[in-house]
Amino acid sequence: MSLYQLAGGSEALHRMTKTFLAKAQADPLLGEMFAGKDDHAEHIAGYFIMNFGGPDDYLRERGDLRFLLKQHVGLHITEAQRTRWIELMTQSARETDMPEAFINVFTQYLQGPSRTTLQVSNLSPDDARAALGN
Repeated sequence: MSLYQLAGGSEALHRMTKTFLAKAQADPLLGEMFAGKDDHAEHIAGYFIMNFGGPDDYLRERGDLRFLLKQHVGLHITEAQRTRWIELMTQSARETDMPEAFINVFTQYLQGPSRTTLQVSNLSPDDARAALGN
């Protein structure tokens, strides 16, 4: 069974990321970063859906991991923000009744992408172009 299936499919992942976005926008640590990004929940869900074994609409419509990382260059994400992002994602998974088996794997999964995103967000524009291309 894929993580996508374990989560309950696209609808469940969209529900979780919408819950997350509302939390992030209201959060003192993340609010400014997510302000005005009302479509961001759709993008996050699409990325998770693709990576967890569902349809690859995100890849066709937006691009690969390099595209996602480029969106974070210059955000200067801190370790505290990275940790809070994981906390709010995990809370959102629980609040939207995701299966505990999904939550356990999901919480561990978030460690890798969040660390990579933190690193890329703190690169200089020249270093980001060298690492990710134009």
